[in-house]
Amino acid sequence: MGTITVTIFIGRVHPNHGGINPTHYILLSENSRPCLQLKDIDGNEIIKIIPTIENMVDDVYFMIYSFILKQKDSKIDEISGKEMYEVFNKNQRVHLYEEIKKGLQDINIKVVFNIFDESTLLNQINRIKEYPNDCEITTSIYRKEYSQWTGKIEIKEK
Repeated sequence: MGTITVTIFIGRVHPNHGGINPTHYILLSENSRPCLQLKDIDGNEIIKIIPTIENMVDDVYFMIYSFILKQKDSKIDEISGKEMYEVFNKNQRVHLYEEIKKGLQDINIKVVFNIFDESTLLNQINRIKEYPNDCEITTSIYRKEYSQWTGKIEIKEK
């Protein structure tokens, strides 16, 4: 199993206090092969997919749109445990991602991305900003970890 590099909470924003009332979350694990796991707030897995590297953000929103908001494409039943490359060709994915952006315009949903250091999504933050829903993005400002390679504690501060 890969290392979790992103946690994503999906839910509604409180009308007066900000934050989020989550109903679901997505974990992105990376290492040899990325994987997105969608779970309900109780931890029950709903679906797992292998995202496209260049469109991970779009694949996250595909999961939200299809499995949380229940706006399903006819190929949805084919996706579980498979790679997005296998189920949709490039033109189908581009069309699907644009449809999702349009579909989210009038939906009250908030998505919170907690992105750890060295995650692929650090290079795709501008893609997150393209989506019309409420969102927050957090990244590391301080990291202290013991390194197995150097035998020392390493500190990274921004």
